[in-house]
Amino acid sequence: MIVLDGMQAAASANLRHPVATLGVFDGVHLGHRFVLGHVLSLARERLCKSVVVTFARHPRALISGSAPKLLTSLPHRLRLFEQLGLDVAVVLPFDDAMRQTEPAAFARKLFHETLHASHVVLGHNNRFGAGGEGNLATLQSVGAACGFSAQELGEVRVGGLVLSSTRIREAILTGDLETASQMLGRPFSVLGTVVHGDGRGRTIGFPTANLDLHHEVRPPRGVYGCKASIEGATHFGVVNIGVRPTLTREGTQSRSPSAASADEWSERDINEHVEVHLLDTSVDLYGHDLEVLFLKRLRDERRFANAAALVAQIGADISEFRKWIAERAS
Repeated sequence: MIVLDGMQAAASANLRHPVATLGVFDGVHLGHRFVLGHVLSLARERLCKSVVVTFARHPRALISGSAPKLLTSLPHRLRLFEQLGLDVAVVLPFDDAMRQTEPAAFARKLFHETLHASHVVLGHNNRFGAGGEGNLATLQSVGAACGFSAQELGEVRVGGLVLSSTRIREAILTGDLETASQMLGRPFSVLGTVVHGDGRGRTIGFPTANLDLHHEVRPPRGVYGCKASIEGATHFGVVNIGVRPTLTREGTQSRSPSAASADEWSERDINEHVEVHLLDTSVDLYGHDLEVLFLKRLRDERRFANAAALVAQIGADISEFRKWIAERAS
């Protein structure tokens, strides 16, 4: 997938009448996949490129001064777009000039002058331009004058509820990963960069990769079975989210955030560690981006009497997860 940074780069790419869509696509959930899949299908029928236009930061960060915690950071979204098979991703900087651009002018600039689109697909209730006043009617009016067509797809429901990034975020924060995965259409995952830790996991025989999640939302503290991909290979592992109460005295056991606090940053995000121990591999992970898919919650994080007791429990966690993997492979 080609990634183009800004309208100038997109215009220079000289795309030939692609099928395009626009949105934040935070989470790349089933509703988003419905839209993106339609873009892909039409592009293949028309023998042209499929283009997704997204933003470098969440528009709410500028519009209201406070953005929600992201389900997927920009690098994570781009990775998921590529996995779906999209040809081109255009990343726009959502700034004051863009926020104040009149909807018809924005649509003309992006879809006609920059992308030379032949068709534009909007998700349900998608809005754009100053005041969020641009809609399908705006797009169709501009398209009629500029030579492209447009459509808006219907809403997507799961369990009777309209899909939204907000509902998925609330499910993750409350630990309902099953519901989150159903709405995402894939196991819930985080993407983080592996950074240097203090090496304490290695001293007890379980080296871990410490992840910087780049402000992606995470589930409640605890130990989870997971799957991660690195250098083209997939490995199972266990991931701990918490303050490591047995190995460190730093941090306090604060409560997990409620759904109501989903848009707020707290000390939890600063004090918590997200550490992954991959099974059956010793590959060097430092500096790599690691996508971790959460498959099973194993237990709560808790303090043990000593390091030996912690080691025994980690061994039991791994055994339990290996058994779970084997049962699903048979």
